[in-house]
Amino acid sequence: MIITPLKTDIVYPAQQTVLHFLDQNLSHFPERSILAISAKVISLCEGRVVDLSKDKELLIEEEADYFLPKEFRRFGASGTIIHHAFIGAAGIDESNAAGTYVLLPKDPQQTADAIYNALKKRFAVEQIGILITDSHSTPMRRGASGIALAYRGFVGLRDYRGKPDLFGRKLVMEQANITDALACAAVLTMGEGDEQTPLALIEDVPHIAFDETAPTKEELSQFFVDLEDDIFSPLIDFHHLQKTKRS
Repeated sequence: MIITPLKTDIVYPAQQTVLHFLDQNLSHFPERSILAISAKVISLCEGRVVDLSKDKELLIEEEADYFLPKEFRRFGASGTIIHHAFIGAAGIDESNAAGTYVLLPKDPQQTADAIYNALKKRFAVEQIGILITDSHSTPMRRGASGIALAYRGFVGLRDYRGKPDLFGRKLVMEQANITDALACAAVLTMGEGDEQTPLALIEDVPHIAFDETAPTKEELSQFFVDLEDDIFSPLIDFHHLQKTKRS
């Protein structure tokens, strides 16, 4: 697998659409490759920014699907769930933000669909993928890694269930999360600081199945698991976690 981070122009809030940004900064898109795009770039293009005078705690409560009230936090970290992921502070970020709070994209899946359709037409390609990425922290691990907020153009899970292992035993629960694995690798190459590489082109992807049709609600529900149905939900104290109006 080859991942190439792409240097781009600096993005300022609400000065161009995401499609215009890609027109200016993406010169090629080979068949059977996947473009990873930082969620922050999308948010900046969409004008999803708020002045720093706004109370960040109120912003978190407005943006998150679930949040942990201050009295239950550890080390001041604002644990939240948004877009089916554990992302601190509802993804609200001040880095590389031109003096504003940058929120997460409003509808990452809708944006991924629009980008997919536009780039497929522009580059006259049949089999491509779009991946919208962000960073988050993993429980019981230090540091940030990549995660996918949305994807388009490929099957998100590789299903091993019912297939034999090396010794002929049928696999029962195994599914490979292709989407987040690609997001994690892409974010590693894109960086977290001043690299100015919010795009990454992923080529020669193993175990990928491209799919030109948009993922259905059923397919997305198989990938993005509701909190109440997650295998880790028994470990979460729902008495402390507060649901917001968004969820």
